[in-house]
Amino acid sequence: MVRDDQGVARVAPPAGALGSLALHRMDELRDAQRQIELLVKRYESQDAGARSPLIEVVRGAETMATRYALALRSAREEVCSLVKAPAIITTPEDNEGQRHALGSGVRFRVVYDRAALETGAVDFPTMLKELASMGEEMRVAFDVPFKVAVIDRQTVVLIHAEPSNPYFVLVREPLLAAVCQWVFETVWDWGLPVPEALAATATDELSADERELLALLLAGHTDESVAKALDVSPRTVQRRVQRLLRLAGAQSRIQLGWHAARRQWV
Repeated sequence: MVRDDQGVARVAPPAGALGSLALHRMDELRDAQRQIELLVKRYESQDAGARSPLIEVVRGAETMATRYALALRSAREEVCSLVKAPAIITTPEDNEGQRHALGSGVRFRVVYDRAALETGAVDFPTMLKELASMGEEMRVAFDVPFKVAVIDRQTVVLIHAEPSNPYFVLVREPLLAAVCQWVFETVWDWGLPVPEALAATATDELSADERELLALLLAGHTDESVAKALDVSPRTVQRRVQRLLRLAGAQSRIQLGWHAARRQWV
């Protein structure tokens, strides 16, 4: 609620309040990411004898692929994964563990970073088509925060995929799994189905009119008032908003506000 010049209480524009909520969720996600990074650094700073048997570090691309396949084979109910560039698995044939789990009835939900699909290092269209045919549920989002897999909400695989030093940390800790699951669900909600996401162009720049439109929307203006300000029809405003949603990989105007802040569009 807000009060006007006469002191009368009126309903506040929803975009402002909901935009603040979206930014708050963004801060929560960043905090979760920092906590996960601190956990990995704390583990690496310990002596080998002091490390918990519930935590395992696996290094080297080939060893990682084998160990990751074994971890996926242990899944009984669901695997939730965020995939961020660079890729370690290089061919569809390397997905042995995932194919085995999918064939056993395990639910797979995966969010791919748009940048990962554009690297050219992996034939992603072929891989995604194969995995979709086996039952993988997939979405694409911009700015996936890190690479992780959560197995049965109990085991976490945090993956560091830089070519110079690839490794992953496997942690059997329900509390950390709950945090990573929350991060996954948040990014999953932002994501777009693969065909829609691939139709969006990540490199498109916003025009001056689009930036003005976005600023007006985030300030709480209705489509009608935005149309008057830009001297266009409400239908044109709605069409431009849909383009911005596709460009940001957002499914709602609230998510659009989050992405606009992160991408510094306004």
